Amino acid sequence: MPQRNSPGKSHSKGITLLELFEMFPDETTARKWFESIIWKDGVAVCHRCGGTNTYEVANGKPLPHKCRTCRKHFSARHGTILEGSHISLRQWAIAVYLVATSRKGVSSMKLHRDLGISQPSAWRMLLKIRSALADDSDVYTGTVEVDETCVGGIEKNKHESNKLKAGRGAVGKTAVLA
Repeated sequence: MPQRNSPGKSHSKGITLLELFEMFPDETTARKWFESIIWKDGVAVCHRCGGTNTYEVANGKPLPHKCRTCRKHFSARHGTILEGSHISLRQWAIAVYLVATSRKGVSSMKLHRDLGISQPSAWRMLLKIRSALADDSDVYTGTVEVDETCVGGIEKNKHESNKLKAGRGAVGKTAVLA
């Protein structure tokens, strides 16, 4: 009988797209979620002076937080992959979900269509999300699946001068580990 908790099976647990959209019905809830991740203790920290004497700006303009120490406005985007992006935090949250839960990866064209943003913006988002996932050492806890394959041409399809004449299978191929 096959193992019941192996990855990629129909009984895998997670949230549905409907639950995701209910989690982030608007920009405010997405902002609060990102802030709870970035500022783990719940206190907004100024990225310029490191001060914690901060407050939320009533109308959120020009940015949602202001530091009483250096008197500068700031947001949770500063110092993260979200910095400099004009894409809404709700779209970022959905993109992070799609990339993190996809078994075979997400293309920039799919993100462009699903989020309603330009393809170059989707491509930059993917680069930033992938780099953030690669930097996180906690991503690979628990069971990790590893596989290998051999990449290279078939000997019979090569020119006679390039054939190795050394057997079959992995001869003349490069082993790749994923």
